[in-house]
Amino acid sequence: MSEPLSDDQPDLVARVRAVDGVTDVYSPRSAIGRIPGLIAAAAGKADDRMAEVAVTVRDGVPLVAARIATASLDSTPDAARRVADALLANTPDDARISIQIARIH
Repeated sequence: MSEPLSDDQPDLVARVRAVDGVTDVYSPRSAIGRIPGLIAAAAGKADDRMAEVAVTVRDGVPLVAARIATASLDSTPDAARRVADALLANTPDDARISIQIARIH
């Protein structure tokens, strides 16, 4: 079973957005899991809730997932590696990182 890590984690969304080649950050959660954020964003209450880096713990191992858009002028695999490096630098040493590419702009 997965459970979220504590709220005192660094702002991983901001760190991912700061990576060269990243143009946007989306929620890596399923469409059903994103419904509350979509409703809040549509109501104008929480635009940033749609952007997240999901951090959970499963069997004692931190799992970190990000879904990004990259710039077409940059190498998408290189941008994904830089995102993984940024996440590894800001999460526990035993964390498992998953990067999804949602769009290439």
